Amino acid sequence: MYHFTQYLYNVRTIVLAIIVSTPVSAIQDDLELYIRKAQENNPVIKQAFSRWKSAEADIAGAKGLPNPSVSLGYFLESVETAAGPQEYKIGLTQKFPWLGKRGLQGKIQAARAEKAYQKFQKQRLALDNKVSSTWYDYYYLMRITDLTRQNFELIQNWDSVIRSKYVTSQTGHPDLIKTQIELIQLEDELFSLEGKKSPILEKFRGLLNDAQLSEITIPESLAFIRGTFEKAVIKNDIQNANPDIMMANVEITLQKSRVKRAKLNRMPDVGIGVEKITTGEKIGSAFSGNDPLVVKFSLDIPIWFKKNRSSIASAGHSLTAAEKQAESVRNDLSTQLENVLYDLEESSRQVQLYHNVLIPKGLESLGASEKAYRADKIDFLSLVDAQRRLLQFQMKYEQALVNYLKAKSRLSVLTGEKLS
Repeated sequence: MYHFTQYLYNVRTIVLAIIVSTPVSAIQDDLELYIRKAQENNPVIKQAFSRWKSAEADIAGAKGLPNPSVSLGYFLESVETAAGPQEYKIGLTQKFPWLGKRGLQGKIQAARAEKAYQKFQKQRLALDNKVSSTWYDYYYLMRITDLTRQNFELIQNWDSVIRSKYVTSQTGHPDLIKTQIELIQLEDELFSLEGKKSPILEKFRGLLNDAQLSEITIPESLAFIRGTFEKAVIKNDIQNANPDIMMANVEITLQKSRVKRAKLNRMPDVGIGVEKITTGEKIGSAFSGNDPLVVKFSLDIPIWFKKNRSSIASAGHSLTAAEKQAESVRNDLSTQLENVLYDLEESSRQVQLYHNVLIPKGLESLGASEKAYRADKIDFLSLVDAQRRLLQFQMKYEQALVNYLKAKSRLSVLTGEKLS
């Protein structure tokens, strides 16, 4: 039979586990394995990686020369020359963009590739956060289910005690009804908690792209190690490594190159080529059948000034938009940082409050209530209230701990690196 002293032992074991819990490295190993698996299998990450590599491969093409052109002409009416009749001609022309155009095209494409890389990094960090957050949610669900089940078993024990008292007329019918109501409520809570397991598990399967995953490995308890978070240091990390900031800065670089490239459109491109004209035989001519070779030179004439001005203006507006976007990103990240730091501080405060003060007080109160009830100094409802209060303290501790770890994970997304 499940006794009250056993329940108190289990609760004290939980509190002790908070202090001497599973080593952080062992806990992190499970989570890191899941994160690594998600990085390897998640289709969104694979798609982002392929897009980055595709953009990177286009850099050489952007800097390359345009394709040469081949021309072929046939004289419908042969042109008679001293060397004979000209029959057809074949030519090859290569266009050379004005100095600087190809280099800027390469810079523009390199910036696009860098943006694709930063987007890839952003999605990797976001996936890490989603996997961690879902893992913490599953841990919290299992811990709350376990705590609720322990309370259910304790009430069952009290129910048997009260039934014995009721048979011997040592207690009244109301206490028996109260235990039955409490059992029904706890049974309903357990049913709801069990129902929440499947959606979280399915979400985790989707993140890992593993339809065969049947269970998520979690530790019996999670350690709380309060970190030191200096706002100035974190802001510097965000400026240097946050993917959104990096993408915004790269976009400015890209648009600056576009402005320079648009200005160079006012300069002509040069074409150089050769052309060979085939000549037929002419009787009596010493130069009969000689094929002339012609060297050609062409120059584009950028006379559409309105078009060029429009292109330059468009690139300038895009640059302004990119600068404003970078400013907006910095403001948004600053707001996110304040929220995350608040969540870290608040959840840290709550973890310590419940661990150091409220859970020990709840244990003390429950022990005193149990003695008072056995001595018939309080009614059963007061005992149940003390037990329910301790359960709430335990649940709130676990919630605060999970909130703290989730906030650390979100901070990793902002700083662009994993936080230990």
